[in-house]
Amino acid sequence: MDQLKHVSCGIKGLDTILGGIMSPSTVLIAGSSGVGKTIMSLQMLSNASKNGENALYIPITTESPEKLMLYNSTLDFYEDSFEVHPINRQLAEKDPLTTLIEIGNILESRKPDRLVIDPITPLGYGFIEQEKRRFFYTLDSMLQERNMVTFLAGELLKSDIHNSVVSHLSDGIIYLSREDRNARADHRLEFIKMRGIDPGKRSEITSHKYLYNINSSGFTVYPHLRPVKEIDLDDTQVEIGVPGLDSMFEGGLYRYNSLLVAGVPGTGKKLFGLQFILKGLENNESAMVITFEDTPHQMILDSKRMGWELEEYINKGLLHFICTNPNQIYPAEHADRIKEIIETNNIKRVFFDGTNHMEISIPDILELKGYIYSITSYLKSKNITSLFTTDIAPSECPGNEKIDISSIMDSVLILHNSKARDRRYMCVTKSRGAKHKRSIKEYAITESGIKLRTDALI
Repeated sequence: MDQLKHVSCGIKGLDTILGGIMSPSTVLIAGSSGVGKTIMSLQMLSNASKNGENALYIPITTESPEKLMLYNSTLDFYEDSFEVHPINRQLAEKDPLTTLIEIGNILESRKPDRLVIDPITPLGYGFIEQEKRRFFYTLDSMLQERNMVTFLAGELLKSDIHNSVVSHLSDGIIYLSREDRNARADHRLEFIKMRGIDPGKRSEITSHKYLYNINSSGFTVYPHLRPVKEIDLDDTQVEIGVPGLDSMFEGGLYRYNSLLVAGVPGTGKKLFGLQFILKGLENNESAMVITFEDTPHQMILDSKRMGWELEEYINKGLLHFICTNPNQIYPAEHADRIKEIIETNNIKRVFFDGTNHMEISIPDILELKGYIYSITSYLKSKNITSLFTTDIAPSECPGNEKIDISSIMDSVLILHNSKARDRRYMCVTKSRGAKHKRSIKEYAITESGIKLRTDALI
């Protein structure tokens, strides 16, 4: 046997989590019907074939080869360059020994680098437990003789895995599941075991579940968003973009800071965010706007009314948008899109408009705080200045509002409408690691944006 080595899994996101998969090895892909075992298997084989590997697919099925090809051709990623050798499922259940011999002959003639048997559960179906174990030990010996990566797809519930002899013979076990949450279903992937993982990452990898998505483009796994390690934080101060506001933070925000702007609807939170982004764009900094309510086109039109031309920055490749319906958000997928745009465009400023909209997709407040925390931690580790907005309930005492995500942010700015005086006020209630003025100041929404009075009211 050749030396063990890491090879690509062929699934987007999976290599990021695992660092590749060991070759040679045998991995069980378990889960109930409809969770994506076959699509995952076909995509791994397609990508392996594209990379020059000799890939082989052995489906245990009642369908004809023609029907299999017709189904597979509907998948955008599918490559018909790998070998498909179907085995009749009824024959496999009635005469497993003949099936075992057939598999051996196929392997001998094709000599694959990567193999998928899908599903493995019909094999040895008619045997008593002792004979079934003997059958699978024989199959395992046959697979071990080959210097290849083998994936065995199995229709097994999580509770069934440890009682299956296949799990004991596998170097790794990937479990796929569907979880119904509110009005939608989430797909989760977890690693029951996986040999060859970096020992320093083993506990983290095997103790978490990972969201995955299935569509005609393929199978995608979303790694958890993690801060970049061992980076020096940039403590230079940057302008916020609202005239007069920098003085309330004794010179502006630190480059790595996150600022939460909170207020009732109509206090100008979105304008704060747009002015913050515009200041960065004027300094030739790449920026990203994350929005749930307004489309990019609507924001462009609103900005034009204020005399701000965002289109020119979009055309220059400096301004980027993520606009998502909160009813359709999968948090891990959303975070992955944020990370991808940041790392491909050297983003320096992020405006996250309306964290309260995330409550639709993440109704659990602790889970929502965890999501926002992962975003802010990642942005901080990349020395990105960020501004978040959120709605709060009206209060007669500005500055004393309870905001569930305020503890996560470096700085908090509260906006307040005074109905009695028909005026607007703001107050900095928090600025972690920096001096700030707690005085309440009046501001106005003008035709050219938000402006502050230079004198403190309190």
